[in-house]
Amino acid sequence: MAVMGERSPAEWTEEFERTGRVVFPVRRRPVLIQFALFLLLISGSQINSLTEIDSASGIDLIFHLIGFASVAGLVSMAAWQLITQRPMVIVDREGVRYGKKRFMPWADIGTIGLATGPKFFMAVPVLPANVWDKDLRLNQYNVKDVPALAAWLTTVLKQYRANGRTFDEQPAAD
Repeated sequence: MAVMGERSPAEWTEEFERTGRVVFPVRRRPVLIQFALFLLLISGSQINSLTEIDSASGIDLIFHLIGFASVAGLVSMAAWQLITQRPMVIVDREGVRYGKKRFMPWADIGTIGLATGPKFFMAVPVLPANVWDKDLRLNQYNVKDVPALAAWLTTVLKQYRANGRTFDEQPAAD
């Protein structure tokens, strides 16, 4: 079954109207692609480091160990993302969340920006009404079609403002 980020905006709207929230977990393919590219870039230098570690001096050994620790950290981070599918993007009646700590309520959202960046690294900013606040950047880790996400979020924001800056609670369908 496809994760929500690979579905169409019509399905996002239906889920939002039915449950009051849409959860976009991390899609596994972008994480695997990034991980594979990283391994290709780093593997040559790290394999070369393994052959030279016996003849390395003290400072070189420290740099080799830092390199190995960095690779181990990035491998574990990618594994964590693949297993837990986090950080998630959650769009609900309260606002937009990215992960556990980043949240922007609908009342604080000024506008939804345009999707920018190259095709593989495209992102959409959720811009706050207060220019001094930080924006949320939603990327292709969670949603495959970032321009469609920008259009859908703009529609949801317009709906929020048209309803008197609130979402009417709808009873759950039986």
